[in-house]
Amino acid sequence: MGMLTRSAARALLAAIFVYSGYGMFNNAERYAQRAAAALPMLPEEPMLAKVHGAAMVAAGTTLALGILPRLSARILALTMIANTYIGHPFWKADKPEDRRPQLVHFLKNLGLVGGLLYISAGQPKRAERPD
Repeated sequence: MGMLTRSAARALLAAIFVYSGYGMFNNAERYAQRAAAALPMLPEEPMLAKVHGAAMVAAGTTLALGILPRLSARILALTMIANTYIGHPFWKADKPEDRRPQLVHFLKNLGLVGGLLYISAGQPKRAERPD
């Protein structure tokens, strides 16, 4: 894969994390309430949501710029665990029409995690050709 293609792919993948992290940082109270409702052991603390959002913005930006892309992808994959569990609990929906959109977003997040894991694995080493 060419360098330009890899750069474009990283930027396209990173965009959702920068955008979502910015939204989480600016609406930390709402996200903290949602997290505390989904995970009762968490305090309803907006600072946790702000840190989570800031981590997404920072890791998304560094991923897009190609700065430590493997580490950035790993950090973003970890943030997706909480985002997916808290944000898209399709298993709790009572009606099928409520379950379907949550399941679609849940699966979309799994796809994003797959892309992040692919980046975090790095480029395979090319085997040298025997003479």
